[in-house]
Amino acid sequence: MNGCRVAIVADDLTGALDAAAPFASRGAMTRVVVTLEHLPMAMKRWGMEPPEVVAVNTESRHLSAQSAIDRVERAVSLLASLSPALWFKKIDSTLRGHAVSESLAASRELARSVLVAPAVPAQGRTTRRGRVLVHGIPLEATDFARDARSRPPLEALDALFAGKGARPRKITPGQPLPSGPVVADVETDADLYRLAQEIWAARECWLAVGAAGLTGALARYLYGEEQFSPPCDGMGIWLVVGSRSLQTQRQVARLRETASDMPVTEVLRDDEVPLATCNRLLVPGPGDGDSADTVANRLGEAFVSGLCTLQNRRHLGFLTGGDIAMAVLRRLDEGVMTVIGEWEPGVVLGHPEGRDEWPLLTKAGGFGDDELLVRLWQIARSHTKVSMS
Repeated sequence: MNGCRVAIVADDLTGALDAAAPFASRGAMTRVVVTLEHLPMAMKRWGMEPPEVVAVNTESRHLSAQSAIDRVERAVSLLASLSPALWFKKIDSTLRGHAVSESLAASRELARSVLVAPAVPAQGRTTRRGRVLVHGIPLEATDFARDARSRPPLEALDALFAGKGARPRKITPGQPLPSGPVVADVETDADLYRLAQEIWAARECWLAVGAAGLTGALARYLYGEEQFSPPCDGMGIWLVVGSRSLQTQRQVARLRETASDMPVTEVLRDDEVPLATCNRLLVPGPGDGDSADTVANRLGEAFVSGLCTLQNRRHLGFLTGGDIAMAVLRRLDEGVMTVIGEWEPGVVLGHPEGRDEWPLLTKAGGFGDDELLVRLWQIARSHTKVSMS
């Protein structure tokens, strides 16, 4: 079997998409496997010609630590038959989930040292003295520290890994990589690019651990500058916003101020299938007592049912939050996403493999500035065409 070039293991779907998208934007054939259970069938279908970049969602962020470890080990074991040149463990840039345990599980399975750099400078995530900062604010003082479903650890990265027995060395930007496990401070994209060069030069030694910032640097080093043309769409757009993060609420508020005539469906209140309008906003609405899974499933059902009523009129779907994207793809019974590229950092364009009539944009809940949804709505009004390859 011909090997793929890059294998990525992520703990949720939007993370897998975010990590893979920079490679797709530069022309690499890129696929994201929606769940670990879909991976064997996908690999069988690809046969002797796997994609250049394969990312797998282990769906492990909200599991117990041991269950998460088991799924990561299984993913690495399966992907090993593709003989990837580079291994990447995608973790949340704000350390939610089992970032340390999963990374060390993959490290043991591969017999490689971790190089940990979760910074995404373009989104305000940096690391200094081993600590994660969000727009210069320590992680423990941000909204992420109060995540209702997955609160991140608040210690420095080197202390977190040392607590699991790894004892990594901390390095500052520009320092050469030592042997053994490393936590790298990162302030800028240039810092990440230097790391990417060093990782690739000794790729047989390292398990790269990080977020979309580091995969972006690796993609740029391996494939050059972006080839992707951002979508400009006149098909209409349905925005499905399930995240309850404060940043997402700000984005929705700005959209509703700017596009006051956009139809809105509150899925926890409205039982009927949404009307087939050109543009629409789907939100949970009242129902603070409903679980995250309930909200995601209701939103996914409303989105798919609503767009199916549009018959042959093709629309762009925008899905905020990994739970929402999972609910939609389960509803469509799809196990693999073809990734096309990034509309902007953190916003990924793709479609179910073999079904380009369902173009989807995805975004993690806490990412993006206040005007993100407004920009998407303005694109939907522009009456130009999305080009899907």
